[in-house]
Amino acid sequence: MNDCATRKMRFETETALALEAAFDGGRITSDGGLLWLAEADSQLGLCEAISEHVPEWRKRKGRHSLTSLVRQRVLQIACGYEDQNDSNSLREDPLLKLVCGSLPENGSNLASQPTISRLENAADVRCCYRIAQAFLEPTSESEAKAVLRRRCY
Repeated sequence: MNDCATRKMRFETETALALEAAFDGGRITSDGGLLWLAEADSQLGLCEAISEHVPEWRKRKGRHSLTSLVRQRVLQIACGYEDQNDSNSLREDPLLKLVCGSLPENGSNLASQPTISRLENAADVRCCYRIAQAFLEPTSESEAKAVLRRRCY
């Protein structure tokens, strides 16, 4: 894959080793922790539990399920992308696509910023209360700690 517009650059050094900068890494991600977060979510079922309490605002069948929208948003926030506008560039991130159920190279892109904004605006106070209750239902604190401990060691 060569979708790079920048040529390799070679730097002169005082050693026999060559120092080159290349920008042809292809489609890469800097959020390797997503794999661990996605696995923990799968075991705990938190995104699925949240999505059960988010009201469906769409008049027609959406391209993305509520669960995949919630998972995309939660994982973006967990990686430090709290701004909804980040969804436009992250919707093509190969690892984020993979953990949200889409193939990295030829799978459909994730949701855009307008869709993520609508998701967040669909939740009212009662919805937020039900989501908070859902955090307590799927697992006890000791079970959650056991899941996290297994993944950390």
